[in-house]
Parts: sequence; C-alpha cells; structure tokens
Amino acid sequence: MKSLLSATMLLLSFVGFHGPQQMSTALQKDVRIERNKPSVYITFERIGQLKLPDPGDEKERVWLRLHNNTRWPLVLQMSAPPEEYGDAGLFYETLSGGEVIIRIQCHVCTLNSVGSSKSLLFSIPRSELTKERSIRVKFSYGWEDQNDVAGGREATHYVYFDGSQLPQSSQ
Repeated sequence: MKSLLSATMLLLSFVGFHGPQQMSTALQKDVRIERNKPSVYITFERIGQLKLPDPGDEKERVWLRLHNNTRWPLVLQMSAPPEEYGDAGLFYETLSGGEVIIRIQCHVCTLNSVGSSKSLLFSIPRSELTKERSIRVKFSYGWEDQNDVAGGREATHYVYFDGSQLPQSSQ
C-alpha cells in the first residue's frame, strides 16, 4: 500500500511539474526504441515448407518475427521446437471475426524473455493464417510480477498479426 501511495505521489508530481502533454511525450520517448514503430509488433518473414515436420504438423508454414521495441524485456510462454520451426514455439490464438477459433496453449513450456530491441522468429501452420484470420500472442512486460500475471491480477497484453498483412501473392 505504501509503495502504491509513493508511486501515485511521484506520478502526480511529474504531471504537476511537467503538465500532461509533456508527461505523455516524455514517457513515449522512454518507452520505444524506434519511435516510428509500435512498442511490440509482428512482421512477416516468409512462407515455406518444413523439411522434417513433427508427426501431425502441417508441412507448409508461415514464419513471423515478434519484435520488442521497448526498453524492457517481454515475457512469453514458449517451447523449444526443432530448429527449422524458428527460434521458439510461441503459444497463440487464431481469430476469425474477432472470435477465438483456435487456441494453441501451453502444456509443456517455460516463461522466457525477449530482450529490449530483440526479436524472435517463430512459425505457424499456413492454414491458420488466411486473409480472414489473424493471430494474437499473449505477453507480459519483464517488470510485471509473473505470479500476478498468471493469477489474472495484471493487465493482459497481446500483439496481433492479421492475415491480410501477408504479401498479396501469398493470400
């Protein structure tokens, strides 16, 4: 309680001294590494086929890259896939019309960090990312208490990638 009161007083003094507009600008400067890009985002890398897919996995995949454009580490649930799948196996949800239609959940995974200004390559089955679908990956910031995150006592953060962002030739 004492720390919450201290944080509130610090924030109010910052707003009072600098004003709301200056505070917003100062915080924005401190959050993103590259100001012209979102704080956390996903980009398209390529579409291709796995040489040796795990049993039951689709051979055709989409490789995406999750970027941390903040000054803090991001914490994600992930697994260690075979190397050709990417740097990590990320857990995600596939959405259609804003509704979750596929949920790839953590059964055997770890919490790992993606450092400030770092990125992570991962792949998903090609059939899950169409023009009408998108995916979202849940993450938390390194400064958030992971027990509170797991217990639903912290805000939930997602980064999205929409199938319409794929190159026209791939849609």
